[in-house]
Amino acid sequence: MNLKCMKLFPLIFILFVGNANAQKELSIQEVMSISKMAGACGILDLMIHFQKTTKISGGNEFVTRFWATEAARLGLSMQAYSDQCNQSIEAYDKLWNVMEATK
Repeated sequence: MNLKCMKLFPLIFILFVGNANAQKELSIQEVMSISKMAGACGILDLMIHFQKTTKISGGNEFVTRFWATEAARLGLSMQAYSDQCNQSIEAYDKLWNVMEATK
């Protein structure tokens, strides 16, 4: 995912997640971007849980460094990146539920 798409996330979240009553149609590219971000965030979350349970030597530092590097690559603080992860997962869940309802 390129940085240009990542910069669109706050706008997408405000339009889609922030206002559940809004009837904005998302493009396929926006849906894919949300899905990709949610998937990446899910993997990062799994890394944290894996380290908590296995307690690999140096693992805490690795996970922290990995998160920090990803956040920096996107021009975000770790807190902002974590917030966007939470928002992307929330948006993905909403999209999933909408798709489930249209079966």
